[in-house]
Amino acid sequence: MLQGLGVGEQDECVYVELLRRRRATADDLSTVVQLPVEAVTEALTRLAGLGLATGDDAGLYNAVPPDVGLGTLVVQHQSTLQQAQRRLAELTDVYRTGAASAMSEVEALTTPEELATWVDNIERGAKQELLAFFRPPYVLDGDLEVTTDVPSYRFVYERSAMEDPRTPAEIARFLAGGYQIRLVNELPSKMIVMDRQIVLLPMLPDQTGIDPGFLLVRGQSLVRLLVDLFERVWQVATPLQLSATSLVEGGPAWDDFDIKLLTYLLSGMPDKSAAARLGTSERTVQRRIKRLMELSGTDSRMQLAWYAARSGLIAS
Repeated sequence: MLQGLGVGEQDECVYVELLRRRRATADDLSTVVQLPVEAVTEALTRLAGLGLATGDDAGLYNAVPPDVGLGTLVVQHQSTLQQAQRRLAELTDVYRTGAASAMSEVEALTTPEELATWVDNIERGAKQELLAFFRPPYVLDGDLEVTTDVPSYRFVYERSAMEDPRTPAEIARFLAGGYQIRLVNELPSKMIVMDRQIVLLPMLPDQTGIDPGFLLVRGQSLVRLLVDLFERVWQVATPLQLSATSLVEGGPAWDDFDIKLLTYLLSGMPDKSAAARLGTSERTVQRRIKRLMELSGTDSRMQLAWYAARSGLIAS
């Protein structure tokens, strides 16, 4: 528990027993903690060095109260962490202003080694979400690793990617890992987005290899623009689901009632008026809209209507 403060597990055990007794010798503590006297003596020496105990020439040690001894260690470590954070900020400025990143907001990656390093950094560095467009041909041999450390993974595959026999198995692994996967007929480009802060994409939309290179984008305006592009594609893409034996394309089970309801919704008609037109209650209308939002993976009525229109289910 105290290893982060430099107190080892064995030392902590000795310290706890010393706290109980207030004062003791290594011999006194040896039997209780079930350690050799020599090991206890070494632990007491380390505790004294950390300010958690005091000893005299006779080998009698007194415990320093935790709020004093540990409190001091906490303050020291906080100070060290603050110094490290300041140094981190300084080094980040050096990197951003250095010759290797003269473009600052957009950096060119022109070698397989650079690209592989940044793909790995993005995968491991994501804390909130990872978004990606996948379209063939794939430039790197390695795939993004399936993990559950990040709250949200959303990937969109171009339909042509399904021609590769490895792709369904890859998507199945992602779905089993809790990822959200969708399919679209055509994607504008390959792309990976980390935490809405960093975007990696090829220099050319139809690029088939490393050349002429990839772009690492960190400028807020550019990143926001690319995230908006992802969200627009995501809303019209078809959700993929994992059945007992294969991948299944999901999507709303639209019936005539739903199509009429969505037509009224797209026209801006209030729920009460739509219910009257459909010969049902306002609560039923609201319940059906909620169900359609869940089926289509949308978060608002506007997104639902836009999804239905773009999918060709109702006239836009």
